[in-house]
Amino acid sequence: MLQNSRRFSLLAAAALLLLCVGANASRSVPSSLQHSLRRNVNSASNLKALEWLMRRRSEIEDRPAYILIKYDVPPSMHDTFIEKWDRHDKDLRNVKGLDFYQLSKDVTDNTFFWSYTEWDTCADLFDHVDSREYTDFHDWVDDNDILVEMFPLKAMGDAKKEYRADREGEKAAAAARAAAATDLERRRRSRDIEEWDPRDAPAHTAIRFHVMPSQVDEFLDAIEDVQKRVVKDEDENRFFVVRKFMNMNHHFLVRGAWDSLEGYMDHITSKHFMNLRQFAKKNDIEWYVNNFRVLFTNEDYES
Repeated sequence: MLQNSRRFSLLAAAALLLLCVGANASRSVPSSLQHSLRRNVNSASNLKALEWLMRRRSEIEDRPAYILIKYDVPPSMHDTFIEKWDRHDKDLRNVKGLDFYQLSKDVTDNTFFWSYTEWDTCADLFDHVDSREYTDFHDWVDDNDILVEMFPLKAMGDAKKEYRADREGEKAAAAARAAAATDLERRRRSRDIEEWDPRDAPAHTAIRFHVMPSQVDEFLDAIEDVQKRVVKDEDENRFFVVRKFMNMNHHFLVRGAWDSLEGYMDHITSKHFMNLRQFAKKNDIEWYVNNFRVLFTNEDYES
């Protein structure tokens, strides 16, 4: 079962990146992905996923890319995984087109790490996957039986209001710079998974929504109203990002962060958030919360 899941994940990742090739169908597939394709074509579910994604090869290369990757890391390997990523992080500092990224750890389990990246273009992502740095890191992941799943995302909501640093006004920009500096100092002191107190750290959360296709428009209206209220009323909010899973017609993701646990508690007890909960209850929309801790981010080395 685990082996089949791993094969599906690897092929899905390869197919996703083939999707990004877009109209330039003559472009060759990176050798690292060719290897994954050759060894992962014997599963019916893999072939179905590949067929689904390849039907969308009309995507153009200059379209932005948003990628979520889940790493299933055995608890005994957490320290080693973080040390390996620390070296990989130094490579990511110079990657062309990598606009934003975080490596985070769920605080509700002792297994899952998540990489979230935003790319200027799909071509930039494709080039990175063909790089020695990417190949070396994921060869190490494979050699140590760390299971990987990749999810392509689509931006929803108001992009100009997603990140505090991009919102209008010097106050927001200054608050974003100060928060990034504080977080960097905290992470430099320790990235130990066990040595962490959420009361002394910013609050990060991810909420997954399962929305039936007939309810999507109404759901987006509701979530965009929450985003507007967050930007207007919650000074401690760092980002409020709405994404849709590209390979599912019912799966949405909200990622948010606040300067403090108190700021997060103010959010989840606010009228606009309670209204969203009531909307979800009325329409049988399922939601699941994963709170997480940021271990690495490109905000650490941005000027």
